[in-house]
Amino acid sequence: MIIDAHVHAGEYYRHYSAAFAQQMTATTVMRPEELSAPETKLMAEMDSAGVDRVFLIAFDVRRVEGFSVPNEFVAELCARHPERLTGFVSVDAGTPGAAARLRHAITGLGLRGLKTAPCYLHMSPADRRWYDVYETALELGIPVLMHTGYTPSRNADARFFSPLLVEQVAKDFPDLTVILAHLGTPWTRPCVDLLARHPNLYADLSIFGSYQSPTTVAEALSHARDSGVLDRLLWGTDFPFASMTGSVARMAELTRDPGLWPPGHDPLTPQEYRALMGGTAAQLITPTAFSPTHPPNR
Repeated sequence: MIIDAHVHAGEYYRHYSAAFAQQMTATTVMRPEELSAPETKLMAEMDSAGVDRVFLIAFDVRRVEGFSVPNEFVAELCARHPERLTGFVSVDAGTPGAAARLRHAITGLGLRGLKTAPCYLHMSPADRRWYDVYETALELGIPVLMHTGYTPSRNADARFFSPLLVEQVAKDFPDLTVILAHLGTPWTRPCVDLLARHPNLYADLSIFGSYQSPTTVAEALSHARDSGVLDRLLWGTDFPFASMTGSVARMAELTRDPGLWPPGHDPLTPQEYRALMGGTAAQLITPTAFSPTHPPNR
């Protein structure tokens, strides 16, 4: 099974603002209008790339950016494709009632993970306003996917880009499963080292795996393998910011071409590839995610 662990829901003309889309695509070959993932486009991309399931993400940045991709919108898509879409709620701890909104989205809407966007919301991931949200996520037994690393959004606060800000969260919530998005790009080595210090931390390769050179990706995977955390990395794309089809092909290269790897390092083994491309992600959403047959952990 191939699982894309980082996919955005939302449509340019319904959700994202024109200014945000322009900023996020300014350094790419994409047009702002292409920052859109309507249902038909998403399912077609999954089929073309051979992707079996995705983690589909809501995005609540209304307080700062003036827009959101609502939890309800994501839940509706997931309800139509339960065998292929796993929804992640998004909440803003800078607004009252965030923990209650998270609980409702999991227990009422059927979503199965949480996405946070600290730098977009001008908050550290270790800001104490997040802590009742984390406690609720821990109680519900769901993973928390946190944005870490750079973003071209001009409204984002660069003080909160570094993945090292998550270290205090890992210490305070050692049983909370946290996924650091984008491998903390450009702080990829410190991100891997952070995973090595905290066994509850994972990271996805979205954007990093799609846009960095294969040799750069192989170097990061080599460091993760040497650090004993390769089995805690998840493949992801950040679609529609990156192509699933292109990224799958790039990852397959890393199983075949030893010339991409640093001296003394072998390509991905079949077992490593299967874990990276979906095996690890599957373990994070079953069986602990809330459902009628799997009640929340207490």
